Amino acid sequence: MSDSERSGLVSGGLSDGSQRPFKANKIRGIACWGCFAVILIFLVIMTSVFTDPKSYKAATPVSYLAGEDVVLYNGLGPIKVLVPTTNKLNALANYQLGLQLLQLFWYDLAIQKFQTAQSMDKRLAMAYVGEALAYKQPLWQTENVAAAQAVLARMDAAMADNYMAMLSGRERAYINAVRALFANGTSLQARETTYSTLMQAVANEYQDDPDACAFAALSLLGQLNSVGGYLSPDQAQQVRYNAEELLGDCTYYFPNHAGLLHYQVYLYDVDNVDEAAKGVAPGVALGKAAPASSRAQHMRSHIYMRFGNWSQVVESNTAAVAASDSYCMAVKGNNTCDADNRWHALEWQMYGQTQMCGVTAATAAYKRMQTVAASQNYTGVYGQWLYRMYAQLQLQSLNSVAAVGLKSAADNTTAMLPPALYSTDAIQNAGDIQDHFWPPHAEANALLARIYSLVAGRSLTQINSAATNATVAAAQARIDAIVARQGDLTAAYANGTLTASSAANVPLNAEMTALLTTVQLQARALVAAYSCVGGDSSKCGVWRPLMDQALALHNNISSSSTLPSLKIAPTPEFYGNLLIATVPVASDPFEQANTASRMFSICLQQLPGRMQCMLGSARAAKALGNTDMARSWYSQLAAQCRTGDARFPALVEAKANSAPSPPPPAKKPSGRRALVESTA
Repeated sequence: MSDSERSGLVSGGLSDGSQRPFKANKIRGIACWGCFAVILIFLVIMTSVFTDPKSYKAATPVSYLAGEDVVLYNGLGPIKVLVPTTNKLNALANYQLGLQLLQLFWYDLAIQKFQTAQSMDKRLAMAYVGEALAYKQPLWQTENVAAAQAVLARMDAAMADNYMAMLSGRERAYINAVRALFANGTSLQARETTYSTLMQAVANEYQDDPDACAFAALSLLGQLNSVGGYLSPDQAQQVRYNAEELLGDCTYYFPNHAGLLHYQVYLYDVDNVDEAAKGVAPGVALGKAAPASSRAQHMRSHIYMRFGNWSQVVESNTAAVAASDSYCMAVKGNNTCDADNRWHALEWQMYGQTQMCGVTAATAAYKRMQTVAASQNYTGVYGQWLYRMYAQLQLQSLNSVAAVGLKSAADNTTAMLPPALYSTDAIQNAGDIQDHFWPPHAEANALLARIYSLVAGRSLTQINSAATNATVAAAQARIDAIVARQGDLTAAYANGTLTASSAANVPLNAEMTALLTTVQLQARALVAAYSCVGGDSSKCGVWRPLMDQALALHNNISSSSTLPSLKIAPTPEFYGNLLIATVPVASDPFEQANTASRMFSICLQQLPGRMQCMLGSARAAKALGNTDMARSWYSQLAAQCRTGDARFPALVEAKANSAPSPPPPAKKPSGRRALVESTA
């Protein structure tokens, strides 16, 4: 190599000795460093925008979820993504999932997702708003104000150094509304109505936000159901109209939003059948929109129950239990997993099965609840679910499954008495009023069912046996103690233990007391009536005055809900059954059968398709000599129970007394035969 060639290579020249222009080399260097800088800036941006970034090409919030969270995100209804102030897509994903869960009342899991979002972006203000709202269950009449206030305090700490000013107007409007809902030093009415007004303003201003509309509608429904009971009838009518108009408008623009559909079903879950019929479409749509939600599957049964459509009640609640089972199996959860939704649906499923005479299927559902309650040592709501299902199965099966055990198959000896569920501690404040209704309500009805299993259809000798007498007396004494305890709240308010702001709870407690007193009266009447049938004439004049008192209480109770958890032994049905049972020993059988017929008619007006009331109507018509009417009722019952247990006594009776099937039409002769016959 020549010296000139070597010199050219060292200096960057060409092999032929020519020199590369210096300007070209400079441009190349600048271009390389420029590309490197662009790539570096892009990576910095990606790191700041995405935590643990996936594929940027199709990055969406759901890309930052995993496992069953993805199933839920895609299975709880489509959402309109309105991005709150955050640059973390993983935080946004958990916030949005929490929002979906919140709109479907999956409160415990929603709280978890909101807290996860906060941990990923401590300045994601809307995640704190969502968690705070999860501590208020307006349609369940429960709230935890202290917990919600603690969440808002955490938000304020995280939003220090004027970060709040960087939030959007929509976010600040949400925050102001939620602060009003959990404000200190103001009444329940003021908190609920102020929040409702502010949230309706948010929905009006941000009409592209279906969640704002859903929360606004829920706030109106919450006023209608408030434990405070502060609305006059005219005010309640106006609030209901506003809720219907708001839900109608928003659902028109967002037809598949699960929250809007959910609250529409609640809006139309009313006694008026014309209004209730409006709930069928949103109920079905809700189930389709949110297949992963147990509550979304369950809700349409609220409407179907209003019409006595038991096959749909069973189907929707079977789907609800299956949705919870699927989720809990995927996350390896135990019996506490999605408990409020799963076991609530199982209770409704069993109730629907009894109304279709499916005692075997109902017993299987009950036995599952036995296992669940045992796994939780029969505590809390698990004991309540078990006791209510025990009472339903015992009373609705008409003793056809004998004395079903409360805890196990062996737990059905004559002396068996349901273990105490309700603590008789005095009511300390208005906040625990619910805990002084549902546990005693469940226990009182279980005790009533136990008495029923020992005396209904039994001989006087059996009723008067030492073991039966002792068990019945003990059960009645416990019911008496439960009822007596319900007077505590009124007394506490009178002596100043409760504050004036709690006064609104006193009427509610009075209604609870009336429900429990009804059970007390029915238990006494039950024993007297069957003793009368057995031959103890001294009891024949005792039971009807007791049932008249129970009926008066029943008629004065404001709610005529169809909820299975409340309608365990509705007074018209219970009264009618005792009237029919005592017809053979009545001084005026016609009057008694006629009164029974009236009781069952009332029952069916309030609880359409109620199996025992259809059976009772048939029996009353038969006792009155109205054969055609009796046959019609028996036929309706047989049709309703066509998939039930063939050996269930009520179904056997119905089939035996139903209208005979019409004979098949005469077979027409074939064309050729007809031609021959016509020419013969």
